[in-house]
Amino acid sequence: MSYWWEQRPWRMIQTNLREIDMCDIDAQRLVADLQSFHATNVLFNCAGIIASYPTSLPFHYQSPYLQGDSLARIIEACHAADIRLLARTDFSKVRRPLFEEHPDWAYRTAAGEIVDYNGDVHACLMGDYQQHHALRIIEELIQQYDVDGIFFNMGGFQTRDYSGREYGICHCAACQRAFRQECGLDLPRSTDRDDPVWRAYRLFTARQVQVLTERVHALIHRLRPDMAIDRDYGRRAGFIRQESNTAIDRALPHWQYQASSNTKWAVGTWPELVSTSTTVDFIDFPYRHVTVSPQQQKLRLAQSLANGGQLDWYLIGRLDNHADRSGFEPIREMFAYHAAHEAAYQDNQVLADVLLLNDTRSGDPETRGWYRVLTEGHWLFDAPLVDTALERDWSQYRLVILPDLRVMSDELAAKVDAYVQGGGTLISVYQSASRDSSLNERPAPGLACLGVSAVEATGADIRGSYLMIDPEDRVALGRCSDTDLLYLDGPYLYCAYTPEAKQWLRLVPPQPFGPPERCYTNTVVDRPGWVTHRHGQGLAIHVPWLPGSLFYRQGYVNTSSFMADLIEHVAGVAPLAGNLPEQVEVTRMRSRKGEADLVHLVNSSGHYGVSFFQPLSLQDLWLALPCDRAPRSVTSLVTGQSVPWELTDGQLRLQVRRLEMFEAIQLLW
Repeated sequence: MSYWWEQRPWRMIQTNLREIDMCDIDAQRLVADLQSFHATNVLFNCAGIIASYPTSLPFHYQSPYLQGDSLARIIEACHAADIRLLARTDFSKVRRPLFEEHPDWAYRTAAGEIVDYNGDVHACLMGDYQQHHALRIIEELIQQYDVDGIFFNMGGFQTRDYSGREYGICHCAACQRAFRQECGLDLPRSTDRDDPVWRAYRLFTARQVQVLTERVHALIHRLRPDMAIDRDYGRRAGFIRQESNTAIDRALPHWQYQASSNTKWAVGTWPELVSTSTTVDFIDFPYRHVTVSPQQQKLRLAQSLANGGQLDWYLIGRLDNHADRSGFEPIREMFAYHAAHEAAYQDNQVLADVLLLNDTRSGDPETRGWYRVLTEGHWLFDAPLVDTALERDWSQYRLVILPDLRVMSDELAAKVDAYVQGGGTLISVYQSASRDSSLNERPAPGLACLGVSAVEATGADIRGSYLMIDPEDRVALGRCSDTDLLYLDGPYLYCAYTPEAKQWLRLVPPQPFGPPERCYTNTVVDRPGWVTHRHGQGLAIHVPWLPGSLFYRQGYVNTSSFMADLIEHVAGVAPLAGNLPEQVEVTRMRSRKGEADLVHLVNSSGHYGVSFFQPLSLQDLWLALPCDRAPRSVTSLVTGQSVPWELTDGQLRLQVRRLEMFEAIQLLW
């Protein structure tokens, strides 16, 4: 079956409506506003917490503000303008009167309390509302209204409110009953990953979410197989929608590659689905009516396009009554650019030498540290999740990096070993593969290729320690030529290695660091900074500490230089040649028919401290790409001008005269 979203440009705007916005909404004004941004899709609040239409269901709270144009009229107007309308739903809460009629629907704290936030009571995924009544609401919505897709907000087991208060896991009767029936246990009292009850609970909640998701998707497939569904992994269709956002209490600095990393894991894991990382217009929940820096929004959209995603923007209220319009123009610019070149952004696949495998959606410090080094060092890389790793072909990758990827199934561990056995190179950090898919700690190392015979001690804090660079280590550490030490801060993994494994660097255990008169090194021990082990035709590299986390947290080149040298000189994967500064991200995609490549340069130099400004204008840049043939043409999609190029010894050198926020260079073959 072919779907409407296949080969269709995707420029979506979510007008996250307040209930009062339906009072005087005008369908034609909405369409005109969407068209002014070149939008092709709109995500529109329809059902869940509030019904934006007259509902016949007693358990679906109907908005009292339905005096403006009806949902049916809005859909009709959008379709007449070739704009698709996707329904936003949210079944995480019910209005207080519904809760009082059905108290068993609610989430409960360990003390049995509910969470009532402005009259909306948190509903548990295991309760009858989400298990049964939400499906009836969906059925009513999609049968009565010609919506083109559906998005589910705040799914799963929610434990926080909009103020960020954490309430712990749900203790409602349905949760207690289901967990006891399935696992034979009472709900866990701690969130310690070493607690077997907590591990069982994590697996239990994941299964419950999966089961309910499959039921919901099966319902929609049966009634409306033409609809685009958020995260329709089972059908390998639909879309993946994430957020590039900020939060007042989130640790600073802002993650400057948020849209890039969101898009990379989605495109790399499920390339069959449309991927968007919506740029959230507002600062945080308490400040929904003030926009983030306009250049921050533009950067997010440039990053999404550069990594194979589509465009998406999310704001509170309507376009015609939005209080802060300072972000409108950069959004319009990016949407207009995509509209002018939409054919170039359809049906592409990412070209990469390195696979950064992760299971945390790129949110943990170790993954982010390696992400920064690969991006700022100008390696071409993918960053998918483990979810589909077993079915993906790794033959294009010269290097696989496991950034402390602790949970790994036996099947995936076997694939990693086979990859190395067949000639691939692996960097495995700290305790990768130390737990199986049931979250249980393995009694022995999970990867045979590493040459680790035993783990002797884990998690030792070694603040005040260093790694000594000996003369024989320097052949691999060209970027560290002017230092004899690498600093460590955080845990270190004490391992025994097989005789065939070669150990590099030596550990300087915690040393006195005060007063200055006592700050000198007395002891160096034979504990490595990294270990290499030949396995079959390939090479495995084990790093028994967390350089990515350290670099992400502190950002010193003492750490990033080591990581870059490990990739280039130990793993043998060189970055792209050129004179690009670290603030320029490079990606390369190829059309699936093979007739065109698209090379992006994204300039993040406007990220300064915790602010996002207009990026610096960079001039006279060049980069070289591996290439075995001369292109028919090389053109900047941003300027429309030809890009000077030269092909020499298998390297295509591109000359970029000027780089503002981003450049997109199309190579036609």
